[in-house]
Amino acid sequence: ILLTIPAAGQSKKKKDLCTVCGEDSEVMETAGILNHGPFMFFKSDSKEVQDHLAARDMVWLETTHFRLGSDLKPWKIPVADKKAYRAELAELAELFPSIDPKKVKTLDRWMRIHLMAFRIEKAYAHLEELFGYTEEQFMLLPEEEVFIAASDSTWQADLAADYLERPTRAAGMPLWVGLGKYLGMPMKYEIMMMRYEADFLETKGHYIGHMNSHPQRWHNTWRPPNTEPVSRALWFGFSTEAEKMKHDQHVHNALLHNVTINILDGFMLYLVEAPVWLRSGLGHYMSRRNSVDYNFYDMDEGSGEMSKDASKWKPLVRKYVVKGDAPGFAALSRMRSFGDLDFEAHLTSWSKLMFLMETDREAFGKWIVQLKTDPNQTNNLDAQRKALKDNFGWTFIQADQKWAVWVRETYPVK
Repeated sequence: ILLTIPAAGQSKKKKDLCTVCGEDSEVMETAGILNHGPFMFFKSDSKEVQDHLAARDMVWLETTHFRLGSDLKPWKIPVADKKAYRAELAELAELFPSIDPKKVKTLDRWMRIHLMAFRIEKAYAHLEELFGYTEEQFMLLPEEEVFIAASDSTWQADLAADYLERPTRAAGMPLWVGLGKYLGMPMKYEIMMMRYEADFLETKGHYIGHMNSHPQRWHNTWRPPNTEPVSRALWFGFSTEAEKMKHDQHVHNALLHNVTINILDGFMLYLVEAPVWLRSGLGHYMSRRNSVDYNFYDMDEGSGEMSKDASKWKPLVRKYVVKGDAPGFAALSRMRSFGDLDFEAHLTSWSKLMFLMETDREAFGKWIVQLKTDPNQTNNLDAQRKALKDNFGWTFIQADQKWAVWVRETYPVK
């Protein structure tokens, strides 16, 4: 497979230029924007995806850690939300001088993709810090071009040769030759935000063979000659029409929840999958720190939607603790798929994750690294028990008891 990253700066008519950055090279560089495509994306590249959708007017954007495609419609900012959006747009205006936060009443298609990219880059930085690493540490790993060249050659031998020339990796990083700059993944995380349900159904059916319009996380792989499939990038896509997403913050939460899970999956390379309760809990943590009004409950393929929802989770979790209904760490650790998590387990996963994070942030990062690099695989109950003991000094029962005390002391009754 010969894959290349197309050069930026494809010609456009003046009216098609981005209204946010104007495709000004200096502005883009300062803001961490590489280009508006075309670039490698999903199963091929952004131009091929655009051509496949024919008449749809997609816009594309590549940032430091992400590649995004969108045909979201313009969104008028409600009067009640103007203050919050003005503050956020003021942050964005520090990067893009063309933005006047006081004059923006509607987010056009260019503003939406730039704003989503800005938000998800902030989330990436927060997760990187949460995991206990810095950008500089990951920048010591191979560039995308190294993997592109290896994908059409001998793969393992090429990467092994490159590995021997690299500086020493940061402490805790595995020695896997496929480890890449993007928190472990070889290539940037990908996001596709679509308006129409029919378009998303067509996209999923054509590229991955899934005949439904549910939001989708997907592991894109390479198939180098004489080699089993290997990781390339993690993709997330959705349709606002299919999910009835009317508010911009609903879309924002969809990205935070699902891209967070993709980042956790890709952390230290997509080889060892984190426990399902941790994946769900971290997704909830990232989305709910933005808005408690739009929650996402991952389900198994073909299963029904979650029948319950609530915005105030803390009082509910407190009730579970008082009644003794909350699943313990051991019970959560035995769960193997999202279908094993009922409503109570989703809320408890979120709460127990927050408890560990707030108890000892450094231990929390080390715990996640151990879970993602344990050769025994983290769906193994013993591996999870050991990781908790090694990093927090607790057994499952001790952690449950300390969490219950923490909930009673910090969560409101109503």
